[in-house]
Amino acid sequence: MKAAILSIGDELTLGQTQDTNSRWLAGRLADRGVRCVEFRIVPDELSAQARALRALADAAEIVLVTGGLGPTDDDLTRDALREAIGDGAPLVLDQPSLAALDRWFKDRGRAMPEINKRQAMRPTTAECLTNDAGTAPGLRAKVGKAIVVCLPGPPREMEPMYARFVEPLLPRLEMSTGVVHSFGQGESFLAERLGDRMHRDRNPLVGTTASGSVVSARVRGTGAQASVQAIDQELAEIERIWRPYAFARGAVTLAGSLGQALQARGLTMALAESCTGGLAGSLVTAESGSSAWFRGGVMSYANEAKRDLCGVAQSTLDAHGAVSAPVALELARGACVALQADWAASITGVAGPGGGSDAKPVGSVFIGVVGPSFEAVRRFRYPGERAIVRDRAAKSALALLRLAIADRDHFTAPFIWEVKDHA
Repeated sequence: MKAAILSIGDELTLGQTQDTNSRWLAGRLADRGVRCVEFRIVPDELSAQARALRALADAAEIVLVTGGLGPTDDDLTRDALREAIGDGAPLVLDQPSLAALDRWFKDRGRAMPEINKRQAMRPTTAECLTNDAGTAPGLRAKVGKAIVVCLPGPPREMEPMYARFVEPLLPRLEMSTGVVHSFGQGESFLAERLGDRMHRDRNPLVGTTASGSVVSARVRGTGAQASVQAIDQELAEIERIWRPYAFARGAVTLAGSLGQALQARGLTMALAESCTGGLAGSLVTAESGSSAWFRGGVMSYANEAKRDLCGVAQSTLDAHGAVSAPVALELARGACVALQADWAASITGVAGPGGGSDAKPVGSVFIGVVGPSFEAVRRFRYPGERAIVRDRAAKSALALLRLAIADRDHFTAPFIWEVKDHA
């Protein structure tokens, strides 16, 4: 089955609100093996909406529409659906929907405003769909050969109505999914490693996505390849191919995978952060139960804090500067001692937009990792604005710490942003 999604609203076309509904709907459709062939966003204009409905109904077997079902003059989805149906009949008042609207307001001790009667209007060949979470009934109709289902825009109303009225229309395809996450290399590099696994006619189907510098391989198997065993085998092979960059499956985050490595070995960690200002610690403490393995962090932003809190020698600061390999190493050592942790990572760099030099341009970051019989420093230069530099540096520190603990033989595997010299 092919599907299309139409999102309606000036606030979407003007960029004032993000279209999260389409992403949510596409994910649910994919879970049922339904392929979205097109997404569209149109403003609160009747002709634009009607044109989009007719075009999408020609391209797909089911069209999902969100938004434009409110009571005001700019809520035109009902009228657009009538025009797309093209039978020339006027909208009619749906009496059960009107009664439901009246009850909704009475239950809240209010009289229904006259304007809300508009929400009970429908094309003659359409069916109104009950909305238990709001005032706007949905609509279901045929446009050509396609089924069109119109749902309210607010997610708290749209999502339960999708489950109630759309899912029963979808095929019951036997399907299983899984995902492997990685950090340290770009999507093109990792996709190339997968080779033939990326062919679009393959089952299980493998695709890659990138978000926040984390590259994920998403696996979907259907029919005979939908078993848990088949998906697990595919995920395991991707992990092998992507080693050492693959760090977890499913909903496990980079910080969560680090915590798993520590807990499995009965170890603890600490952090010393300069340019990231506690961002790595924030990622760690977002993990439930992290107090079992995270001793704490030092936000050693100023040189005095590096010296007084983490024991960095003044002579080291004077000789090499705060953004240097020797300082990163002493920061990590000091964090281990100060917080009585088994392992520690440190981050010191130039996040920008100012503060860079020819020798250490904006984006230059040193990350130190210290643990039992282990000490290392890696140098990076992250492109992008300040927020991106800080985010990548914080995640790199967690990834390197995880490698040092769980996969030490691959600790030196190159990261995409790495600079080899350690000035």
